[in-house]
Amino acid sequence: MKLPNQWHSFIKIFQKKFDSEIVYDIVHIFQDQETINERFTTHEFEIYLPDYIPVADDSGGQVAVISKNDKDTKVYLTSYGTLQEKEFRILDRDLLHWMQQKFPFDQKASEMPEMTSEQQAIFEKENDHLLQKVRQFPLLLNFWKQTYSIENLCLPENYPVVEDILAFQEGYAFSSVVTEKLIGEKDGDFRDSWLVIASNYFADPFFIDFNDAKENFPVYFAFHGAGKWTPIQIADSISEFQEILNKIFENRFDRNYLESFLKELTSSGNEFWDEVYQNVLDMSDYTEEEQNEKNDESDWREAEVYIIDIGPNKMKIVSLLKEVYKLSGTEALQMSKQNRILYHKGPYKWIQSSARELESLGATIEIVTL
Repeated sequence: MKLPNQWHSFIKIFQKKFDSEIVYDIVHIFQDQETINERFTTHEFEIYLPDYIPVADDSGGQVAVISKNDKDTKVYLTSYGTLQEKEFRILDRDLLHWMQQKFPFDQKASEMPEMTSEQQAIFEKENDHLLQKVRQFPLLLNFWKQTYSIENLCLPENYPVVEDILAFQEGYAFSSVVTEKLIGEKDGDFRDSWLVIASNYFADPFFIDFNDAKENFPVYFAFHGAGKWTPIQIADSISEFQEILNKIFENRFDRNYLESFLKELTSSGNEFWDEVYQNVLDMSDYTEEEQNEKNDESDWREAEVYIIDIGPNKMKIVSLLKEVYKLSGTEALQMSKQNRILYHKGPYKWIQSSARELESLGATIEIVTL
């Protein structure tokens, strides 16, 4: 059986992040073709779903499947007792994004509850306090003035809206309910003095420690979902980190340069930069000219991005709406309750970054070409 390309890309990254085939206590990821073949044969996929392969189950009868067709990257939910395409429910857009969301078999169960007015007041008060603290340090503000989104799954892709800096700490310093703190002082806890300044495709955080202000904020990285936070220092200062990102971005089509540059960063055995380096080794040999040739005239058609389900990261979406529409926190929260929200209008080429940003936060979107 030939497995689709997305599975090979997914399993390579999965095995770097996890050392067990059972993740989050119940999700069983099928890590090799032998296991997939065994499930495929045992549950008679050849008869009922010959065009799909099983990739994971929830140890309770539900199974996640993907198409053998590389053009269809969606992850579908069914059960071993059903195995009918008409009964499919879409779990996610692709395997990598499903992994980023922690392999939910029921996305509705992970949606964020509505905040009470009291919780909203607490949130806004704490956001103001953190914002005042951040504004004392020009180095932090300068970092966010020039950001880089690079097509390497390890590197920063998401950045906070500074005015809503607290919302970006969700999932790290606090849970979906702001009053439920996740910080602590024990080994592996997220510390009260840490501030997440960016995150990558997998929601792995890049952060600084306010206690390091005199050292110009060394930058740390930690793997999300590992059960504890283990900081890896990846730059001696936030300015140095920004310079590194700039060099990678400016030379993103020059594989030889990237290999040489990143090899120096991995020479000290840094786990993070080693993973970035390995991703570069796997990248396609596109020149900038070849990359540009991928774009055609259709990229300039007028299009609109709509949010049709804000997903589990409600406060982050609210922060984006607040920034885009210049709303108050209360107004943005009210807008987030609409069934269909226009988020961005412009050339199809330009709205793609907005679409990726929303999807990375778990929102369901719709793109309409005009």
